[in-house]
Amino acid sequence: MNQQFFKKGLHGEGVNVDTATVFDGMDWEQAGNKSGDFPHTVWELLFHMNYWQDFMLDLLKGETPKSQNPDEQSWPASRVPESEDQWDSAIAYFLKGLQEAEQEAGKDLSEQVVAGREDTRTDYLQTIVLHNTYHAGQVVFARKITGDWPPAGEET
Repeated sequence: MNQQFFKKGLHGEGVNVDTATVFDGMDWEQAGNKSGDFPHTVWELLFHMNYWQDFMLDLLKGETPKSQNPDEQSWPASRVPESEDQWDSAIAYFLKGLQEAEQEAGKDLSEQVVAGREDTRTDYLQTIVLHNTYHAGQVVFARKITGDWPPAGEET
């Protein structure tokens, strides 16, 4: 794998909708909508994506992830964002994380970034790409079943 692979993969280029755009045109109240048996709201998925992206970015920087209980902390306490500001901030945080991952993809991919572990920068970036791609698909599906996809004025 090379740097270009990760830079394209972080945005789903050539494979799926751009991961950075799956929240476009959605307001904070829509983000808490749930339909049928689908297990998550878009808010829950964004929160979860931010959590794991942040976790992997910490590892990429050689830092200890802030959380040591990922199963308990990777999903929000509420199915709905508390406010428009919380929703907008969470999207901005996600996009900032994508940019940080792109910067990490420009570094030595074979570098072992965590002392004492054999994992390389490639391993952590691959986890971000795969995890975000999986959940971006869920976001699109959740939006489709609530009638909110594609965003107004966009085609997919």
